[in-house]
Amino acid sequence: MGRTAQKLRRVALFLIAGFLVLAFFAVIWMKIPVSVDVSEPDQAVMHSNMTGTGVPYSSSYFAYGDHTLHYVEAGEGELILFLHGFPSYWFSFIRQMDALKQDYHVVAIDGLGAGKSDAPHDVDAYRLENMAAHLNALIDHLDAEKVHIVGHDWGSTFAFGFAQRYPDRVASVTGLSAPPQNVLLGLMQRDSSLRQTSAYIDRLKQANPLLIKALGGDKRVWTGAYEPLVKKGFLTPEEGELFREATGNPKRIDAHINWYRANIPSFGAIEDADFWPDQKTRVTVPAQIIWGQDDRVFAKEYAEATKASSDDMQILSLTDVGHWPHVERTETVTRAIKKLISERHQK
Repeated sequence: MGRTAQKLRRVALFLIAGFLVLAFFAVIWMKIPVSVDVSEPDQAVMHSNMTGTGVPYSSSYFAYGDHTLHYVEAGEGELILFLHGFPSYWFSFIRQMDALKQDYHVVAIDGLGAGKSDAPHDVDAYRLENMAAHLNALIDHLDAEKVHIVGHDWGSTFAFGFAQRYPDRVASVTGLSAPPQNVLLGLMQRDSSLRQTSAYIDRLKQANPLLIKALGGDKRVWTGAYEPLVKKGFLTPEEGELFREATGNPKRIDAHINWYRANIPSFGAIEDADFWPDQKTRVTVPAQIIWGQDDRVFAKEYAEATKASSDDMQILSLTDVGHWPHVERTETVTRAIKKLISERHQK
């Protein structure tokens, strides 16, 4: 029995040592920053230029403060700026960009943490105020006085917030599948059923790159978001592979979750200081909210509250559409964007 016990102790010590070594390297791996090779071509840009027609796309980078954003652009004229959601990147708006680049200067960014933009560890970098300042500087860099902003999911929250914070820079704003941040937090304070629907946010905020990898979160981005769009024919298999490659990095997924960590407090502890720009700021520019009635996250209450928070808001509700209206109803969403821009010129 003595020898057996000694062997068991040695095995246990070996396993513990191995676990500690793995844990050490896991911590080191998580702390290594995500690198961006700016000399490496954007595969989605290459694909779009090979398969599309007309004005070609180009890929650029814009540094502001300590961080750099990657963006893709084409065309000339009034600036339309596209802001993607989570978990995605600039390419999610390629259909709208293809349709509009002949008449407008279309620009889609990789939000901080996503695509080929920087992915800092510092959560404060992802605060809406800081990201909005970077976006405002980018608009200056693009030599535009005003911009039409289109956002989806977190990009919609960001777009509406930017219009609230910098109304003089925004000609119109189109949001898809998400309300302004101050509307969202207000609803969370008042409506327990919506808090339950959005409980996934608190779970997301507990993640880290190692946990995301261990639990297959990187693969679930594909199976939950993009594979169904490919199977339904909304994305080609080639486009699906581009999304799989661009959104499957556990470190970038974790960095992108910083948008939630920085801006969405626990629903039971929301304070006045959490609202951005503040609790009562309205959207004063021409605006519209577009949502799919089959969206499992975005409820009708969000659309109605968003409209109530605006001086000039339209609602477009789409039947048999889920969380990706701009992908599932490409032409309908593009027409709505053009219509809002046209109506803005008539006022």
